[in-house]
Amino acid sequence: MVQESKKSLRREMKLILANLDPRWLSKAHAEACGYLSELVKSIGSGNAGPKHILAWIPFFHGEIDLAGFIGEMLKDNFVYLPRVGLDGRMDFVRIGHDWGARLAPGFKGILQPEEGYGELFVPLQGQDIFVIMPALAFDSRGRRLGRGAGYYDRFLSAPGLERAIKIGVCWSVQVVPTVPTDHHDVTMDWICYERGVLKVNEYGQ
Repeated sequence: MVQESKKSLRREMKLILANLDPRWLSKAHAEACGYLSELVKSIGSGNAGPKHILAWIPFFHGEIDLAGFIGEMLKDNFVYLPRVGLDGRMDFVRIGHDWGARLAPGFKGILQPEEGYGELFVPLQGQDIFVIMPALAFDSRGRRLGRGAGYYDRFLSAPGLERAIKIGVCWSVQVVPTVPTDHHDVTMDWICYERGVLKVNEYGQ
C-alpha cells in the first residue's frame, strides 16, 4: 500500500515539475538559494570552524539550481557534492571554486565531480554538518519522498551522521499534506523553498 501511494505521488509530482514556468523559475531559484543561505548561516552548534555542507547538482526536471548557494557557502565553509561509484554507493567529495569546470557525467548521465577531484567527506565528531537534500515531495512533518533509489537513506545511516542537520529543498508546490513513508525513510529537520523556511524536526517521526 505504501509503495503504491509513493508511486502515485511520484507520478503526480514529476508532472508538476515538468510544467513549471521557466520565467517563474529564473527568479525562484535565487529566492530559494537566498533563504537557504540565511538558514545555514543562522544555525549550528556555534563552533568557530567552517561548516561542512553537502549539496547537490540539479539534473531532473524542476530541481532547484544551488549554484548561487554553493558559491556563497564556499567563501567560509567546506562544500561537498555527491559522486556515485560503479558499485552504486554515493559518497560526497569536497569541491573548490573551480567546481563547475570539474564535473563529468556519472550514473545515468548525472553530473558529478570527476574522478580524482576532491577529497572524500568523512564525518568527524564536533563538525557542523548540513545535508541539503532534494526530493519529489515533503510534508510539514519533514517526511520526504525521493525518487526511489534510497541513496540518501543509506548515506545518512552511516556512523557519525546522527547529528547532521537535514534540510530539504524544494518548491512550495512540492510541500504536500502527507508523504507516505517506510520505517527506514529519513525525515528532515528543516524545509526550505522559494517562500521561506519551515522548521519540522519538533514533530519527530
